[in-house]
Amino acid sequence: MPTLSGLVSQPDLDLRFVNREDVVQHGGRPVAAVAEGMWAASAGARTPIHALNDVLLVLPAGPRIDWPAVGNAAGVILAGTIGDDALSESLLAAREHGVPLLTVSDDAPHACARIHRVIRQEQRRELHEHTHQLKAMQRIALQPDGLSRLLQWLARQISGHAVLVDPSGSPLYAFPGHPEELFSRAEKDIRRVVAKQTRSAAISLGTQVAHIMSIGSQEPNPVLIVARDEPFPSEMRSLVSDAGSLLWLRWRMEELGRHSRQVELAESHSREAVLHLLMLGHVQAARRVAGALGARLPDLTRVYIVECPANRRGDYARRCAEVTKGRAWIVSCPVYTRHLIILAPAASEEADNSLDQALRALVASNPGCYVGAGRLVNLRDVAAGYQHAFHALAVARGIDARCATFSSREDLASLLGAGGHRWAATSLRPLLAHQPERRQDPDAEELKDTLTSWLTFFSAATRQLKIHRNTLSARLRHIERLLGCDLNDLATQAETQLALRLLAQPSRPDNDEPGEATLDALLGTPAVFHWAESYLTPLHEGDPRLLETVQTWLRSNARLDTTASTLGLSVPAARKRLVRVEGMLSRSLLNAPSARHDIVLAFRILESARLSQQDTSRPRHALWQKAFTPG
Repeated sequence: MPTLSGLVSQPDLDLRFVNREDVVQHGGRPVAAVAEGMWAASAGARTPIHALNDVLLVLPAGPRIDWPAVGNAAGVILAGTIGDDALSESLLAAREHGVPLLTVSDDAPHACARIHRVIRQEQRRELHEHTHQLKAMQRIALQPDGLSRLLQWLARQISGHAVLVDPSGSPLYAFPGHPEELFSRAEKDIRRVVAKQTRSAAISLGTQVAHIMSIGSQEPNPVLIVARDEPFPSEMRSLVSDAGSLLWLRWRMEELGRHSRQVELAESHSREAVLHLLMLGHVQAARRVAGALGARLPDLTRVYIVECPANRRGDYARRCAEVTKGRAWIVSCPVYTRHLIILAPAASEEADNSLDQALRALVASNPGCYVGAGRLVNLRDVAAGYQHAFHALAVARGIDARCATFSSREDLASLLGAGGHRWAATSLRPLLAHQPERRQDPDAEELKDTLTSWLTFFSAATRQLKIHRNTLSARLRHIERLLGCDLNDLATQAETQLALRLLAQPSRPDNDEPGEATLDALLGTPAVFHWAESYLTPLHEGDPRLLETVQTWLRSNARLDTTASTLGLSVPAARKRLVRVEGMLSRSLLNAPSARHDIVLAFRILESARLSQQDTSRPRHALWQKAFTPG
């Protein structure tokens, strides 16, 4: 808005202050309009006329002026020639009523017209500049870091400091730096505004002028502090007010986004906790946590694993939630950052449903995406279902469709009956009966869960269990001492994992012969032999080099570098061979969960049977270590 000083500075108007002191005292007064004031000169009002606020009155020299009536005017201009006595008398009256007095040599109508044109031009210029500033502020506010950028922009516009304080009184951003002195000297006023004792405060700090204001129309309200070395003109105060509104909107948007992310993160952690409980077989606990989230876990489920870029997991999860109408349990895998785990309710073994179709459509349109689907399992068997999906995912990576369903095969643990459960309980008894020496030490259940997770994910178990790698290592060493074994040995791993799988199965009626069950006896039945033969048939009927590679890899405790060195291959070449084996067996080998333990047991079973045929007097297990020899 134009000011009196701004109009006086226009040479074409020929305006001047009668009293030089008015330049300092009233020069900054805004002028919204100009009017000939004859009607006000004889109004006879005893109080100021409110309609004259910010209006500049132009009066012809001569008539007496009703000063009480024009007390609210931006100023009074005496037009034409005026005598010294009349001018002195008018100046005294103007001072008494706080009205700046100006003169112009032109007559009132012409002076009023010229001043009106200047005011209109200035208003159009200010409107254009204000519109430009608003658009600039809106563009800045919409940027990813819009809050800090907008505050920095405001500090430049006012040539001073701009600080945003959160509703608790803590500074969020400050430009061009954190003004320690300003905060120290204005601390009391800032606290008053933060505490909502007042909406705003304007204070003088020696060489600086500061404005402190609560911004926003809804609570909670942050506080904006602006300070500069000179007083804030009206247009700058208007700019600060507009910026404050946008700052509040942007701050509110970020607060809502932060709250939404916190809610999503809490729900994600809860969903991950439910998956973790299911993977460890704690079904009732998982149901309770899911119930607290307002969700119901299906009795029958199919596990899907979607492999996609880590930054797309959220998009895929939302799409799957839409397709299943929120009935699927969708979790970002805590172990593999590129995996999305989906527990989908299913009524039949057929994997032909809306979710399956949607996943195939996603895969078809996204080259870096793969999907593995497990078979239908009970909720207590989610761990097995997850491994099924993981093995199917390994197959999906090697086929054009990039989608695969688990190739069903009888599980070894299901063939060992109640005798297998007795053997597992006996072999793991030192672990299951463990009593910690201190309350803070892991108990038997926690150690069993740790062992289960490590045999499934190896070093990545730290991400599933949310423990430090040193903690995992210490627990594994403790388990080794309890069981008297070396867990780095692949054969020991295979036996231990089989025992854990047997204990995880529902107990069965014990119709076996009484006495202690041995693993060799359990693995010596025809049903188990046929399982092993079927499992390894693709290897025996395929390229002999692949069979040799698998045997060497297992004999090397699944170390790829040792395998490559033994075979005289490069590590990538050895890896390629094992990837081919994954496709032949429809199982994952290189990535955990891996089928390496089942393959170790399958070789052991076949070798024990071969040795039994050669010499029935020798123990079946005496040379099982040589099961990895070709032939």
